[in-house]
Amino acid sequence: MFDALPIGTYYPGNSLLHRLQSRTKLLVIFWLAIFFILANHHFWHFAPYILAAGLLVVSIALSRISPRFLWRRMWLLIVLVIIGVIPTLFFPTDQGGKVLTTLGPFPVSLNVLRLSIVVYSALLLCLLFSLHLPFQSIQTLRRKSWFRILRFMLILLEIVALIFLWVTRRQPLHGNLPLGPLVITYDGVWIEITLFVVFLILYTFSLLLTLTTSPIALIEGLTILLTPLRKLRLPVDDFALMLLIALRFIPTLLEEVELLLKAQMARGASFTHGSLRERLQSLTSLFLPFIEGTLRRAADLATALEARGYEVEEHKTFLHETGFGIADYTVMIAVAIITLVTLFI
Repeated sequence: MFDALPIGTYYPGNSLLHRLQSRTKLLVIFWLAIFFILANHHFWHFAPYILAAGLLVVSIALSRISPRFLWRRMWLLIVLVIIGVIPTLFFPTDQGGKVLTTLGPFPVSLNVLRLSIVVYSALLLCLLFSLHLPFQSIQTLRRKSWFRILRFMLILLEIVALIFLWVTRRQPLHGNLPLGPLVITYDGVWIEITLFVVFLILYTFSLLLTLTTSPIALIEGLTILLTPLRKLRLPVDDFALMLLIALRFIPTLLEEVELLLKAQMARGASFTHGSLRERLQSLTSLFLPFIEGTLRRAADLATALEARGYEVEEHKTFLHETGFGIADYTVMIAVAIITLVTLFI
């Protein structure tokens, strides 16, 4: 049930990305973030973004992780990013932004628009009513994930339409509603491209980092990189321990939720059928057992650390992080040189 969640997962393997030190991967991602900040100052300069996309493709190939495996963990985020960046097309960054094109205004009859909303509402009510008919094909269709998403989007569109009717209730029936003009600027297009590409590329690299690096190795590398902060009396080891426990316990807690769901379903509870109130009541039955299980696991972990004499202040040896190898230096130098070259092409 929770296989599509990327957080805290590790994909075992023996690829080049798996063999690299976690510090190497962290430094490369940090450098790419700086690289994108520098590239954003060069408007309509696409070479850095094309290079970053190429590096991402090469990294996926070297990791030997199936692109389909990554897609299952990214498709929802991609949809949300697309919905979020589209409005930036119509909002220039400054008053003097150069206009690319102008759409509209489009005069729309309020009478026709209201009639369309009424017809759409009637059709949606018929659709929702038909979903409760006792036919096996309809029940099978209701269980499809894509149909649930479609039903949610249709209901959301209906809510927007009803809000529009409420706002325009005092307008004359035979009036016109001018849509637009929608001004698309060069700045807006550039911002949309950079936001979309940069966010998705950095997120995919971060996903590859967690998939090809065990949580312990990742925390060891982060601890070594943050070692200079100890001179400022910052609790680096405390931070590393908390982060390690958080990363390690995310899959465990998800497994706990899945076991609770199966236990409740075995007792007759339903989380996908019934009214909204019945579903919420079924979900509330999971809350107390989940909190109790989480506190129990936390107490067991604290007892285990205390029994083993764990002390944050003591000097610790690292199990996974060793010195940089030839592959680590090669990757860091190659990425740095190639990215710097593309900034001046």
